[in-house]
Amino acid sequence: MNKQKLIEQQIEQALLEGRWKLFERLPAERLLAEEYSVNRTTLRAALSALAGRGILETIHGSGTRVRALPSGQSSAIDMADRISASLLLIPSIMRACSLVIKPSQIISLERILPVAGTALRNSDTKTYVQAQVQFFMEAARFVGSGSVNAALSACLPDGRQLMRLFDSYDLHDNEALFAQLARILSSMRHADAEETALATQAYFSTIKDMMEKQAPAA
Repeated sequence: MNKQKLIEQQIEQALLEGRWKLFERLPAERLLAEEYSVNRTTLRAALSALAGRGILETIHGSGTRVRALPSGQSSAIDMADRISASLLLIPSIMRACSLVIKPSQIISLERILPVAGTALRNSDTKTYVQAQVQFFMEAARFVGSGSVNAALSACLPDGRQLMRLFDSYDLHDNEALFAQLARILSSMRHADAEETALATQAYFSTIKDMMEKQAPAA
C-alpha cells in the first residue's frame, strides 16, 4: 500500500473514532503532515481523494472541513440500505429545514445547483455527486442539530457508489434526477414544507429506481 492510501485510511479511521465531527475544520496541512510523518504533497493527495468521495471539503482560504462520515462499507447492499434509510428520514429533515431556513441560507443552496448542472453537462460525475451531497449536508446544517447532521450523513450513500451508478446512465436519466433536486430548492424558496418533503422523497425514489433498473445487468 502506498503512503497516500495509508494516510487516507488513517484519516478515515480518525473520523470513525470521532476525532473530528461533521463540519469541523481539520488542523492545518503543516500540522497534519507532521502528525502523519508525510510531506505536504502526499497529504494533499490524500485529502483530495477523500474530498472526491464526498467525505472532506477543501475551500481555498478556509481550510478542509468534514462534509460526511465514512460509511465503513461500500457494498451494493449497503447502498440499498442507505437509500431506504434516506427515504424514511431525509424528507423529514428537509421539511424541518424548510421551516427554519433564512434567505441568506437559501442563497448558499442556490450556489450549489449551477455547479451540479455544469458538471452534469461536462460529464464530470465526481463534481456532480459532490454538489448533490453538499446540497443535503448544507441544508441539514441549517436545522442546527448535530444529531440531525449525523443522521443525514449516515443515510447518504458513499460518493463512489453514486458515481458508479450515475455513470451507468445517460444524460437524460441524470437530468431527471437533477430536476428533482431543483424541485426541492424551489419548494424551499417558497417555504413550502410539505412540497419540500415530497420533492425529497421523489429525489431518493429516483435513485432507488435507477439502482433497481441497474440490478439485472449487474
